[in-house]
Amino acid sequence: MAQNNYRLNNNKRRTHVRIKRWLRLLYLKILRIQDPPERIARGAAIGVLMGVLPTFGAGAFLSLAFAFVLKANKAAAVLGSFVMNPLTSTFFWTLSIVIGSVILGEDYSTMLAKIKGDNMINGIGGAYLVFLAGNVVISSTFAVASYFIIKNAVIKRRALKEEKRLKKAGEGHAGM
Repeated sequence: MAQNNYRLNNNKRRTHVRIKRWLRLLYLKILRIQDPPERIARGAAIGVLMGVLPTFGAGAFLSLAFAFVLKANKAAAVLGSFVMNPLTSTFFWTLSIVIGSVILGEDYSTMLAKIKGDNMINGIGGAYLVFLAGNVVISSTFAVASYFIIKNAVIKRRALKEEKRLKKAGEGHAGM
């Protein structure tokens, strides 16, 4: 029995670590894109918005289309849309229902109970308006936050790289 509990807790930790590593990989891929920071950040924000909104698997395609129209970085938009995936979807869905319940004055535990169990399809119908209200708030909040986070990160990363390059160039001159 103790071994099963260890295995269960270990799997939970591994999932957490995998999510963390995967998000870091996406973040680093976005930072390495060669484009102005504003375009990269705009693309990432579009991607996050389309990824978190309930687009039923079309988030990457919609991100690409909106990035094209809004002159944002297309690669950052597609990468940003992958913030929603099987590992993070439960978090975003639950948070959307909780926030939507607060906005519409519903009891979130009742809304979550409607969706859980065998009655999931029928429960979604009753809780969809609550979910959608919360999801609009969540997706727009994460999109705006991602814009500023990515823009500042790209600017800082480029400044650091330039500083390292200048330092290395200075050391090369000093040695001669």
